Order: sequence, then structure tokens, then C-alpha cells
Amino acid sequence: MEQKAAREIEKLVKQAQLGNAEAFGEVYDKLVVSIYRYIYYRVSKSEAEDLTENVFLKAWEKRKSYHKQAGNSFTSWLYRIAHNAVVDYYRAKAKNESVELSEDLQNESEDIDPTKVTQRNFDTVDLAYYIRQLPSLQQQVIILKFVNGLTNEEISEILDKNLGALRVIQHRALARLKELLETRGISRNAKAILAFKTMQDV
Repeated sequence: MEQKAAREIEKLVKQAQLGNAEAFGEVYDKLVVSIYRYIYYRVSKSEAEDLTENVFLKAWEKRKSYHKQAGNSFTSWLYRIAHNAVVDYYRAKAKNESVELSEDLQNESEDIDPTKVTQRNFDTVDLAYYIRQLPSLQQQVIILKFVNGLTNEEISEILDKNLGALRVIQHRALARLKELLETRGISRNAKAILAFKTMQDV
């Protein structure tokens, strides 16, 4: 996220902390697509919408507990709430039934278009199902990097990982995704191979 945009969000958050609901509404408008994408690739589409709304509701309720500190922006704070929401979702689901990941995934609506990188990498081959088979930390790195288009520095802040560790996680996640696709024979598809080449070059 550009520094100017980040500063604007922090300014709006301060107003929201004073009870300005309209300011928080602007924060919502600026971040809802990114948070939705982050959640969408980790749960089913129908659940992603509800969880996204719950994330912002919780952020509004707990807004006064947020304090800007070095290495802790509001955006990274919000991503952590989203991560916890996903964890809680699967924890609750596991109590009632075994978790089955559906391969029957629909494309996102036109008003929630992925970044250009995502268009190249994820529209050619539906990787959502395979991303969900990765360990949680690898899922987050892939989604934040290739779906939301965040920089390594931004991801480092959100996940509280140094850049070296982040590169290792990304490398392992891409290797595992490639392995999963090859198992299904998808890597023989020229577009899939191009997608992975593009991801590895980013």
C-alpha cells in the first residue's frame, strides 16, 4: 500500500476512534476488497462474505484498542483480525463436521476483481482449492503476495516475519502448489506452467 494511502487510512481511523462512523465507512470502502480476497481463498465463497462483514464489525467494536506503532499499521491489524476469523471458522466447523474443501468454486463477481498478477496466475487455473491445502502460513503468504499484490515488506509486517523467513515460506508454498498441480496433471497445461513461471519471477 502506498504511503499516502496508508496515512489517509490512519487519519480516518483516528476519526473513527472518536465515534465518526462515516470515517470508518471510508476505511471499509478502501479495505473491504483486500480483506474479502484474503478470506475468499481460505474458505468457501458463501462464508467469505459473512466473515468479511464480521471482521469489519469486530474492528469497529474494538477500534479504540488499536494504537499506531512502528511495524503495526491499521491494515496489518485488520488482516490479523481476518486471520483469526478464519481460524475460528474452521475451529467451529471442526466441532460439528469434518472439513471438506469443495473444488466447485465460482469466479468472483466483477466488482471484486483480483490484481493483474492474480488475473494472470489464478484465472488461467483455479488454484483456490489447492491453496487451501497448504499450511496456514503458506496460504497467507501466497494470498497476500499474489492475490492482494502486497509487497514483501507489507507482508512481513502483517505476519510478523522477517524478509528472509518470508522468502523461504513463499518458496516452499510455490513448490508445494506446483507439486499438487502436477499430481493432478494440471502442470501439463501450458497456461498453468506460464502462471507458475510468472509467480516465481515476482
